Amino acid sequence: MIKAVFFDVDGTLMDHESNIIPKTTQIALRELKKKGIQIFTCTGRHIKELHMLGIAKLPFDGHVLLNGQVCLDQNECTVAQIPICQEDIEGILPWFEEKKIPIAFMEEKEVYINTIDRYVQEAMADISSEPPKVGTYGGNAVYMVNIFAGEKEVAELMKNMPHCSMTRWNTHAVDVVDADTCKAKGMKKILEHYGLKRTEIMAFGDAENDMEMLRYAGIGVAMGNASERVKACADYITKDVGNEGIFSALRHYDLL
Repeated sequence: MIKAVFFDVDGTLMDHESNIIPKTTQIALRELKKKGIQIFTCTGRHIKELHMLGIAKLPFDGHVLLNGQVCLDQNECTVAQIPICQEDIEGILPWFEEKKIPIAFMEEKEVYINTIDRYVQEAMADISSEPPKVGTYGGNAVYMVNIFAGEKEVAELMKNMPHCSMTRWNTHAVDVVDADTCKAKGMKKILEHYGLKRTEIMAFGDAENDMEMLRYAGIGVAMGNASERVKACADYITKDVGNEGIFSALRHYDLL
């Protein structure tokens, strides 16, 4: 019996071709809640971005953020968090301060970037968002780093972050997090907090950072717009995000 459903955001909840959360998706979320099924986001996004996109106003029971680095309950109180080790932050800090390559730091409450160029603007536009504000590092814990660069530059920077791993989400952008963390591990923290079992959950995703999430869930659903590699991890492949994909899959499993 499914008691909770986890949703990726970009390309899953959010249709970036139309820059909206499809109406059928919003209806599906509210219907799940009426049936007593808990709903959670599971995303690389920061909570500030979820507010900006209008996702946080939907009736979610919690959030797995920054690819599993920060987990929040329904009141946005911290359930679990794993910062990037300070050694790795110190390793990339000279590059951040040099400002030749755009680098964004995501703290628990704030998101800021060292500089903005056209690649930052293009990458953020692709996910219906504005670039982060320009800021400086003040010594707080950092939970995720965004690097806006090509493969060669990213590979060079990653040499200075040996305890981290990266996932590319745009031609010009990657997420960098603690190497021992992923969305599935964040989900596990949420399950422990709410007393749920992995066999009791369903997960929806479309990107490579969703693969562990789809494998971890009792039922993993890949969006129709996902790559073949992501689809191979899923138990079921639904329609595209803009073609009632979430609604259709929930109907398929008799949850609506």
